[in-house]
Amino acid sequence: MEENSLLKLGLKEKEASIYLALLKSGPILANQLAKKTGQVRTTVYSQLDLLIEKGFVSYTIQSGKRFYRAADPQKLLEEFQAKKEEEENTLKEVVQSLKKTQGIEQSKTKVEVFEGKEGLKTAFLKFTREQNQELLHYGSSGISYKIIPLFMEKWNKERIKKKIFMKIIYNHTKITDDRIKNGPKLLNAEYRFSPIKDFSMTGTMIYKNTVTFSIWDPENCMAIVIENPSIAKSYRENFEILWKNSIKPEKITQA
Repeated sequence: MEENSLLKLGLKEKEASIYLALLKSGPILANQLAKKTGQVRTTVYSQLDLLIEKGFVSYTIQSGKRFYRAADPQKLLEEFQAKKEEEENTLKEVVQSLKKTQGIEQSKTKVEVFEGKEGLKTAFLKFTREQNQELLHYGSSGISYKIIPLFMEKWNKERIKKKIFMKIIYNHTKITDDRIKNGPKLLNAEYRFSPIKDFSMTGTMIYKNTVTFSIWDPENCMAIVIENPSIAKSYRENFEILWKNSIKPEKITQA
């Protein structure tokens, strides 16, 4: 019953099992947690990283060892409500933007919605199949390489092959650091970090006359593709402002 409730919050079965074990045991080492849950230790470590990013788990270091702790359930409820409100506000902004477009250059506006992981792939392939020279991307946390890793690696290679230059502004999170260190090399690209250190499940991609909003919720992936010169111009201008105020990688200091 408890595990089913956690699944409704977006956790996978292994993540839910680990969270419940932590909740019952209190601060504990990863190898001890592996014994309690019956999961392989390497799997436990990867699941813990995901739970930390989602805010379900934290850790303290004692005598050079990491002791993991489950987040308070009440805090989870508050964060879940806040995240849902943020997503709702994001969708409202998109709808408002579309309403402003309605009736203005209506014949030049095309809107497509692609659902699921396959839908996201279709939206990204739409970009590489066209003749593009530059891609602007912001709001990313590197989550795409967790959701569709093999596809994103192939897509990135295709982008490089076609000599499409990419400028990307990452939210500075642990998943982002892991993507930069272990993911496909960012050749023919330049990246910076926004001051935002919170995990994001949404991203915005701009190229030519197109703006693509991607939503990386593992359970409800989707992409909204809008083709309109005025909208693309507005988002491109917003990107340039964000780019000027973002942080270059060499200026990042590690805690």
